[in-house]
Amino acid sequence: MKRTTIWILFLCCCCSLLVVKAQAQVTLTGTIMDKENKLVLPYASVTNKSTGRRAYSDKGGFYRISASPKDVIVFSFLGYKSDSIVVAQSSGTETRNISLVVEATQLRGVEIGTQYSPYQADSITRREQFGYILDKRDMPLAGGSTPVGAGIVFSPFTRYSRREKQKREFKKIFAKAEHEHYVDSRFTPAFVSKVTSLKGDSLQLFMRENYPDYNTLRTMPQEDLIYWITDKYKAWIKK
Repeated sequence: MKRTTIWILFLCCCCSLLVVKAQAQVTLTGTIMDKENKLVLPYASVTNKSTGRRAYSDKGGFYRISASPKDVIVFSFLGYKSDSIVVAQSSGTETRNISLVVEATQLRGVEIGTQYSPYQADSITRREQFGYILDKRDMPLAGGSTPVGAGIVFSPFTRYSRREKQKREFKKIFAKAEHEHYVDSRFTPAFVSKVTSLKGDSLQLFMRENYPDYNTLRTMPQEDLIYWITDKYKAWIKK
């Protein structure tokens, strides 16, 4: 009887150890920043590729996500090359600071007969990459249908929750980035230099001081853009 009892206890201990090992979790934390300028990147996407779990960094670039040993974590941000790491620790908290590199622009050639322009193709890719955030419906205001006089209960799913605020802020950042990508796809150094004959630092200075508005550029045909750049250049050289 004693041997049987000892054997049962031994099996129970082994099972407990296996369960603990299977449930071992790592809290991965750190800061996501621009590698060149060392500026933090707020609302960067953090995806556990092994489980599908997602999170994103806060305004200070700080992120936190749960993982298991050997999980692959992917970091993405608009206009930057994605990067990934493998969780090294077996438990506890693992700190990994991430530096992302700006993605090169204006390098892709235009193929004859292609369905999309380089800007359109890149825009579609960005939309697919961050669709899991952009497609989420904005939650209604807390207490929007609450009877007058009743107390308002703030649910973790209201627009005031941390996750909801991050999602809304990311949508704004995404829209702004898309506007900038569109302007940059038409107001290029090569095109402006061809119109103005400016080169080097003078070209960069002129483009920085005369960066066109997105809404204006959207309604402006290419021929009108040439006239617009010419007028801006004439006014600029008079200074």
